[in-house]
Amino acid sequence: MQLIEMRSGRGLCSWALTLIGILFIGSVTAAESTLSTFDDIEAYVDGTIESQMVLKDIPAVTVSIVKDGQRIFSKGYGTADRDKQIKVDAETSLFRIGSTSKLFTWTAIMQLYEQGKVDLDADVNTYIDFTIPATFEEPITLRDILSHTAGFEDGGLGYLIRYYPDRGIELAEAMETYLPERLNPPGAVSSYSNYATALAGLVVQNVSGQPFNEYVEEHIFKPLGMAYSTFEEPLPDDLQEYRVVGYAREAGRFAEKPFEVLNSFAPAGAVSSSANDMAKFMLAHLNYGKLNGNQILKPATARMMHSKLFAGDERLSGMAHGFYEHDYNGHRLIGHGGDTMQFHTDMVIDHDENLGIFVSYMTVTDNDARNAFVKQFYDHYFPDDPDPIEPPADFSSRADKYAGSYIFWRRNESTIEKAMGLVSGGTEVVPTQNNTLLVAGIYPERQFVEVGENLFRQVDGDERIAFTENEDGEINGLYFESLPFMALQRTPTLQTSFFRLLLPSLCLLLMLHVLISWGYKRNVYKTLSGASRRLVYSAIGTAVANILFIILFLVVVVIYKDALYTGLPFVFKLNLILPILAGLLALATTYFFVKRQKDEKPGLGSSIYYGLVVFAGLYMTFFYYYWNFLGWNYK
Repeated sequence: MQLIEMRSGRGLCSWALTLIGILFIGSVTAAESTLSTFDDIEAYVDGTIESQMVLKDIPAVTVSIVKDGQRIFSKGYGTADRDKQIKVDAETSLFRIGSTSKLFTWTAIMQLYEQGKVDLDADVNTYIDFTIPATFEEPITLRDILSHTAGFEDGGLGYLIRYYPDRGIELAEAMETYLPERLNPPGAVSSYSNYATALAGLVVQNVSGQPFNEYVEEHIFKPLGMAYSTFEEPLPDDLQEYRVVGYAREAGRFAEKPFEVLNSFAPAGAVSSSANDMAKFMLAHLNYGKLNGNQILKPATARMMHSKLFAGDERLSGMAHGFYEHDYNGHRLIGHGGDTMQFHTDMVIDHDENLGIFVSYMTVTDNDARNAFVKQFYDHYFPDDPDPIEPPADFSSRADKYAGSYIFWRRNESTIEKAMGLVSGGTEVVPTQNNTLLVAGIYPERQFVEVGENLFRQVDGDERIAFTENEDGEINGLYFESLPFMALQRTPTLQTSFFRLLLPSLCLLLMLHVLISWGYKRNVYKTLSGASRRLVYSAIGTAVANILFIILFLVVVVIYKDALYTGLPFVFKLNLILPILAGLLALATTYFFVKRQKDEKPGLGSSIYYGLVVFAGLYMTFFYYYWNFLGWNYK
């Protein structure tokens, strides 16, 4: 009996070993089969990147791709330092990855969460040394911050990015100094916020008792072996030689740009990293927090972090816990893009395919390349042609409820940054005769077909949009699947094109006519007296102040462009005197108009003309007030 039992045991062992071998060989074969899909990876990426570099005049690019637990491709393209003739190296060249840095901040928050040191549902005021005012009944929580639904207005003009050696104020002081207003109750709509992410970094700093940069270095970079990654600005001495220099064409040649510093908002975008280091980060998240025996997150925490937390419409991609979702050809990806003035980055991971992609570009002229790379990659390796769909024949009966203009909730309302909305425009939705919606604005014109209640799909693509309703069933908002962190609302009346552009343009044209009239009627004007004379010259003064302000404002915006986020030039601040002067002159013109009407009984034509001039002056004063031009409304 014992012998039989021993033989049976040996038989079972033999069968077990055979089964294990079969499973092992099967898994290896499956892995090899999967990896064989990417046999042309180098040729494909080379062709894609090199064509982008030529067509878009991009000086430097780096790429890393991981699959099934290993890095299957990494490469650098172009020159990291033109003066020293240093080529880009995927192992060591440090690109500024912008908002992709946020993923490290979110990972740090989730580390503290799994240790029981922070509660994702607690009032964030619990963890900071100042108080976010209770604009709404509901407090802001870390869960709101992770999903970009904290409800803050946007901000950054004059302080978001500095150039070395100007570091700006430190994180803790910055969060109190630059505290934005709140536009929405938390959890209501998604509105991307650099401030909220930096605030999460302050929470990490306060709760851990370590400076934020040191915390990430000790608890994320070192365990993952990310020796060529840092939040430090400027770069530490031992990493200086690996810096990828920013360049822009000036007078036809590439000129070096200064090192960008996000010190005050570092947790939102300050990381410098190499492609191979970012591959390690992707592998760790694909393996649910573990790499080479080091665990930065428990598997349950990582799974939670990667799960959907908020969506404007549950049928669309949404926000995970810091990561945001993409849907490319039926694949669920999570990741984060990032942009500075000089660098543009994207990083995604795909759990179903066990795949991760990182790409970063050094360019000041084009961020479309990083947006296109991953999509083109999936179109090449995982192609999917969406089924054609026919528009519902009865759609025209309900199409008009969607028509109109929409603008992002990610905007400013309390400071002069609100004026950026004058040039940013919005998204227009127009019903067509084909029973579709024509949508244009942030993207080129595209048509969308109704596929569900308030849900539409692009006619010749896979982009989807969903409209939101208020309690009365009226359409009040819009989400793009490709922008789950950026909700849109119906454009407020005073921000529609008529009040924002057309009416001010007509007012300025009338004021230009006032100046032209003075050119050929000045001898007549000299003969006037009393209220008529004062009315004419106050109208001329109003016209000069308004036209001069608009011209100088446009000149400053064109000359400084994105540099306005590094600091407001003196001429910008000085120019803000003119709206105040224009307002005072408009009031004076109104007074002299009323006095002339009362004392001198002018003709109908003159009364109508100067009545319109008065309206133009008063409307422009209101226009400056509404868009925060009156006074020095900046942080």
